[in-house]
Amino acid sequence: MALRSFATAGSEESASAIGGTIPSVFDKIISLTVVDPSGARRKINGMVGKSLYEACETNEVELGPVTVCGPSEIVHSEEWTEPVFGADVTSGYDHVIVSGPGVNTAAPITRSESRMIEDYWDFDEVFPESRLASMITLTKQMDGMIVYVPPRVDDSNP
Repeated sequence: MALRSFATAGSEESASAIGGTIPSVFDKIISLTVVDPSGARRKINGMVGKSLYEACETNEVELGPVTVCGPSEIVHSEEWTEPVFGADVTSGYDHVIVSGPGVNTAAPITRSESRMIEDYWDFDEVFPESRLASMITLTKQMDGMIVYVPPRVDDSNP
């Protein structure tokens, strides 16, 4: 008991000495609401810096297969897009529709991501908020974001 008190007191003194609080894994966890095709809502946790697909996979939300082979380009500004010659996204099965907090902090949709969504999904299933879960990196600002999962495309015969 005394050892625990000593460790806590030392940590608090160290944190105040460097001018902050003690970092915690909870600082990196955000809450997301997933809405499945039937309309059922489910709260899941995601880790900042991981992809939305990884958060769904960890929480057993089925999005279908994913194939991402590194980015083909990096958008630095409206004027400058750097080609980095990766294969980028190569399928569109992990389509989701995102809304709510932090959506604007996601990287802009790339041409290849947009093309995969258009190739794999019908026109009436694609919205301005449509994204591929594998292409969204979670940020702290996305805490509370809503993720709509449309009915899945048959991926048994790609």
